[in-house]
Amino acid sequence: MKCLSEMQKLQPKLRFPEFNDSIKLSTIGNVCNLTTGNKDTQNKVDDGLYPFFVRSQTVERINSFSYDGEAILTSGDGVGVGKNFHYINGKFDFHQRVYCLNQFKLNISGKFVYHYFSENFLRRISRMNAKNSVDSVRREMIFDMPISIPSLPEQQKIASFLSTVDEKINLLKKQLFLLEQYKKGVMQKIFAQELRFQDENGRDFPYWEEKKLGEICLEHKIKNSEKNIDEVFSVAKHKGVINQIEHLGRSYSANDISHYKIAFHGDLIYTKSPTSDFPFGIIKQNKTGRNGVVSPLYCVLKPLNFALGSILHEYFLSSINTYNYLAPLVQKGAKNTMNINNNDFLNGASIKLPVEIFEQQKIASFLSSIDEKIEKRQCQIKAMENWKKGLLQQMFI
Repeated sequence: MKCLSEMQKLQPKLRFPEFNDSIKLSTIGNVCNLTTGNKDTQNKVDDGLYPFFVRSQTVERINSFSYDGEAILTSGDGVGVGKNFHYINGKFDFHQRVYCLNQFKLNISGKFVYHYFSENFLRRISRMNAKNSVDSVRREMIFDMPISIPSLPEQQKIASFLSTVDEKINLLKKQLFLLEQYKKGVMQKIFAQELRFQDENGRDFPYWEEKKLGEICLEHKIKNSEKNIDEVFSVAKHKGVINQIEHLGRSYSANDISHYKIAFHGDLIYTKSPTSDFPFGIIKQNKTGRNGVVSPLYCVLKPLNFALGSILHEYFLSSINTYNYLAPLVQKGAKNTMNINNNDFLNGASIKLPVEIFEQQKIASFLSSIDEKIEKRQCQIKAMENWKKGLLQQMFI
């Protein structure tokens, strides 16, 4: 860790031009109070009166408050370490393994400390930790964390500027949330036949019919025996079919992937690996525009057409639909393993689906247009967050 004397020689790369005062070096423990809460997760109350900060990004509610004022909160352990940072000015309560920075000293802006504290938190903590990874944070690690402090007016200007950036990011996230909720509501109406599409003459399409997957999809087991394909796909709950390295950061496939199944663009892929909300696996369409390979354990289906595959993809986005379809087909093994025969998978419960190809195409195109708006917002959020990250690295030592 750089000691304070070493840091004193450094200057931020980016400053507002009207400020050239020297920057003082201190520690978090010298600029504010640091404490932990005395509540447990079981103390949360739905629709409680006050915010309740726990060891996750989600802010719960509670009917008590331990502090009333300006504060910064972060997790001391669990999955939230280095990820969850909250700023609040008001009444709140907090978990016994959540750290609270409050009672900021004179000439210290709490909002400035929030931005400084949260920027590269894990990197700063790692410098004070003997282990390579950080899975828990001790009080002294935060207490002794160095912080560079400009004059109060400069702190306030930095905090105000970064808060404006945060507001823009939060606005984009709100727009994303509303788009996702809109799509979810539209999907429910489409599958409930409350929202109907019409043909070019303004007439309703025929009523949907009950179809088994085996009637509209063909399982294929085409293998990469010629080794013509070297891209390996993962199948993820949120990202769908995606390049394995892009998704996981590295390849987990076998050295020889000639026995892997080919997943053509438009194919449906059923992975039987359980995940949260999807205990019997997930079903996604390959929308990458590319052909790749997947584990030989996956079930790969070719739908009658791309549009119908897209509609099935949307149907199985619902954890409830997926559970209801797969649960009756599951066979539990001796060690509680999960087995679903591919033939049974194709011949499960019937699903009510559009039978007219032009209606299938209209529905798929309509939903694709919403997905494009969602993806645009996601890209904007990522770009703004990366821009902010670059600013923080240049504004803080």
